[in-house]
Amino acid sequence: MPAERIEVPGATLHVEIEGQGRPVVLIHGFALDARMWSGVVPRLARSRLVVAYDVRGFGRSSVPTDAPYSHRADLAALLDAKGLERVDVVGHSVGAHQALEFALKSPTRVRSLALVAPSALGGIPFPPDVSRAFTAIKLAAKEESVEAAKAIWRRVGWFSEAVADARAARELDAIIETYSAFHWLHPNPFVALDPPPSERLDEIDVPTLVAIGERDLPYNHAVATRLVLGIRGARRVDLPGLGHMPPMEAPSTVSEVLDRFLLEIDRR
Repeated sequence: MPAERIEVPGATLHVEIEGQGRPVVLIHGFALDARMWSGVVPRLARSRLVVAYDVRGFGRSSVPTDAPYSHRADLAALLDAKGLERVDVVGHSVGAHQALEFALKSPTRVRSLALVAPSALGGIPFPPDVSRAFTAIKLAAKEESVEAAKAIWRRVGWFSEAVADARAARELDAIIETYSAFHWLHPNPFVALDPPPSERLDEIDVPTLVAIGERDLPYNHAVATRLVLGIRGARRVDLPGLGHMPPMEAPSTVSEVLDRFLLEIDRR
């Protein structure tokens, strides 16, 4: 995809844009970047303007400084820079949470939400093994090496289905290899939305799709259930045989699900 460097307050974002038509924005998950959508973009770009970007601190975007920031403000500034007023927003994992924050902060700018393998919703604790992995990762990054921390991260259950597929595993390794590890080595001055999305789901009033892999962690299934119950009219789609990384495990399946959802909204 054609790439741009877009300046937002306090950071430079790596942004890739392809296609023409109604704009759809893709937000990646933690320690990943826009490359996780590489198999999805071509299908969506047949009829849409697809914007995929590296969130601040990840991929080819700049890392945070000591100044407070928010991903919702970064996205608003990115859209302003490209002259985009209202968009469909697709978020994966913690990117789904960032999409929720943006929809609550800037409701007039969001036409729809698609939340893929959503994570990080308050009120639902991470599984004990994941929490232990987070602790071990930060310790390894600081006392051993970033490579040791990444090796632990790659073994977290969220990636079990992806690493079992040779193609997806290669793509995942390439992305994780270039992660800066900023969030494991430094305090993150990110400012969360207050009150958080978990307490404000009833305020979301746009068509919402929640897509979850059949083999994703029970934690993520609990998050998906909470979202569907809390967001008026939200629809859930279970993806057979897939884990936490559907856009990389089965990009054609995810492309079809997203395309169908967006086409339904187009026809309304």
